[in-house]
Amino acid sequence: MRLAFLGAGNMAGAMIQSILAAGVLQGDEILCVNARNPEHGKETAARLGITAAEPAALSGVDGVVFAMKPQDFAAAAGMYRQHLKKGQLVLSIMAGISFAKLQKELGVLPFIRVMPNMGVGVRRGVTGYAVGAGVSQAAFAEKLLAAGGMAIRLQNETEIAKVIGVAGSSPAYFCLMLEALAGAAVRDGMEPEAAAAFARETFIGTAEILKAEPELSPEALRARISSKKGTTEAAVEAMRGAGFAPAVAAGYTRAVQKSDAMTAAFDAE
Repeated sequence: MRLAFLGAGNMAGAMIQSILAAGVLQGDEILCVNARNPEHGKETAARLGITAAEPAALSGVDGVVFAMKPQDFAAAAGMYRQHLKKGQLVLSIMAGISFAKLQKELGVLPFIRVMPNMGVGVRRGVTGYAVGAGVSQAAFAEKLLAAGGMAIRLQNETEIAKVIGVAGSSPAYFCLMLEALAGAAVRDGMEPEAAAAFARETFIGTAEILKAEPELSPEALRARISSKKGTTEAAVEAMRGAGFAPAVAAGYTRAVQKSDAMTAAFDAE
C-alpha cells in the first residue's frame, strides 16, 4: 500500500512518524507532495524519512491525506484534483472541511474525515474518524490511524467538532493547567525550573497510573489521592469554588463552536 500526504505540518508529521514507527508503511511507501513549494517538500521528506514526489505521482497511490491548513484547501484542490483517480481513498485531517466541501472541490470520492491529536507522534494519541459514503478501504484507514494510539470510529461527521473539543485541542488545555500550577509555585517563591519539573512530572506520572489501570476512572483516582480534610481535598474545593469546571467546559464549548463556524464558512464558499 502507498500513501501520499499533501501538506506535512505538525499534525501530519506526527501521523507519519507513528505510521513509520508502527511499521504499517515504510518510508518509500509514503509520499510527500508539495506543488507550491517543491523544495520545502523535499526538505520535509528528508527530515521525516519519506519520499518527495510530484503531483502526478498521486495517481499511483492507494490513499491521499489532505493535511494543509483548511483555508488553503480550495486552492490546493485546484492543483491536485486532476491527479486523483476514481475510487481513490481520501483522508482529510483539516478542521472545518465537511464531506460536502470535499466533494464540491474534489468530486465524488471515498472520503474519511480524521481528527487526531498531537499524542499520535509518540503513539499515545487518540483519533476520531468519520467514514463517508462509498468507502471500501476503512480497514486500511483504521490501521493507519491506530498506529498513533487509539482510533475511534464516529457515528457521523457532526461528532468531529466534539472530538476537537475533547481531544484535538485538549493537549493545550493540559499544558495551560501545567503553566498555571507551576506559575503559582513560582509566585510562592519556588525556582521556575523546579516548579516546572514538579508540575510536568506529576502530570506524566498521573497519566501513567491511568494508563496502567484502565479500569480506574479519573474521579476514582482523585478520590484515592484526596484524604479527608487534607491538603488535596482543600485544594480541589478551592479550584471548584474558583470555577474550574465551568472554565474547562467553556473552553470545550468554544472549540466546538469555532469548528462549527469554520465548517459553515467553508461550506458557504
